[in-house]
Amino acid sequence: MAVYIVTVPDADRQMQAVEVSLEVYQVFIDGRRAEQRERYERRKHLDSRPLECCLYGKSVSETLEETFERMELAEKVWAGLSRLSPKQRQRLILHFWSGYSYAEIAAMENCNKATVMRSVKTGLKKFQKYFLKT
Repeated sequence: MAVYIVTVPDADRQMQAVEVSLEVYQVFIDGRRAEQRERYERRKHLDSRPLECCLYGKSVSETLEETFERMELAEKVWAGLSRLSPKQRQRLILHFWSGYSYAEIAAMENCNKATVMRSVKTGLKKFQKYFLKT
C-alpha cells in the first residue's frame, strides 16, 4: 500500500507532516483544488488596478459633474480610511476590496481568525460612523 505525505496545521498552527492513504490524499488534493477554484471565482471579477485608479479613473461616458461627485466620494473614502489604524485599514481593504476571507487574512498575518473578524468589524463601525457625521 502506497503512503502519501500531506502537511497540515495542528492545533497550535504548526505545520505537521502526516502519512495518509491514497484515498485520503486524493480527498485532500481535491479539497485544495476546490479552495483554489473558489478563490479564483471570488476574485476574477476584480482587475489588477490599484484602488486609487478605480476611484479616480475617468470614464469616457461620464459627465464633468459625475466625475466631480466620484472624486468627492473618493476623497471621503480615503478620509474615512485614514481614521482607522494601519492594521484595520489593511484588513478592511483586503476583506471588502480584494475579497479575502477572514481565515485567509489571518493566515497571511499569522494570527487568529477571530482577531481579524473583530478588527474588520470595529474598523467598519468607525468607517460608517465617519460617513454618518459627514
